[in-house]
Amino acid sequence: MAKLAPLKPYETTWEDWLLGGGAARQFEDPALPLEIEIGPGDDDFLYECALARPDRNWLGIEYSRKRVRRFVRRIERRGTPLPNLRLIWRPAGDLVGPFLTPGKVHAFHIYFPDPWPKAHHARYRLINPVFVAALRDSLAADGRIDLATDSAEYADEIREAFEIAGGMLLRPDARPGEGGVAGDRPTVFEERWRAMGRSIHFLRYEKEA
Repeated sequence: MAKLAPLKPYETTWEDWLLGGGAARQFEDPALPLEIEIGPGDDDFLYECALARPDRNWLGIEYSRKRVRRFVRRIERRGTPLPNLRLIWRPAGDLVGPFLTPGKVHAFHIYFPDPWPKAHHARYRLINPVFVAALRDSLAADGRIDLATDSAEYADEIREAFEIAGGMLLRPDARPGEGGVAGDRPTVFEERWRAMGRSIHFLRYEKEA
């Protein structure tokens, strides 16, 4: 099977980052503050943020290349060029430490990561103390991490991971249970889980001074 060419300019690659100076250099203005969504999936949060906030660069890190390509096709159909939006297909753990550290990211958005609820799948969970430490080190001095999950057990595990990693302050009142993770509207997953009667757990962590 022939290798699929990346959908430029929105889809960046590991090779782009290696040869092109990392994440920031993939944007038309590398000097803008960088915000990252890990796992944008099929929701338009990332697109809407890039459209509403052209004063920032927005990067989506997605484990599934099919989702990256679907996302890019949606952008292309809308016809509005977004020089401040890029995506990459890669496990987030491969990118944060090598390319985004130290102090390169203004904010991370991690909404409804798969909780992998079965015990023997726990190793697949995104949030663990080692990964949290990498996220912390990649944050700028005033950086933050916003998270949401519909799993109370996973929310507890996330809090424990941040406590073990250290260097981050929980702001429990920063994101109330009503409203959406995008600020004024819910994501696709939030709508789905609320319709099923599940509670949503919002967590905001800020880097310690």
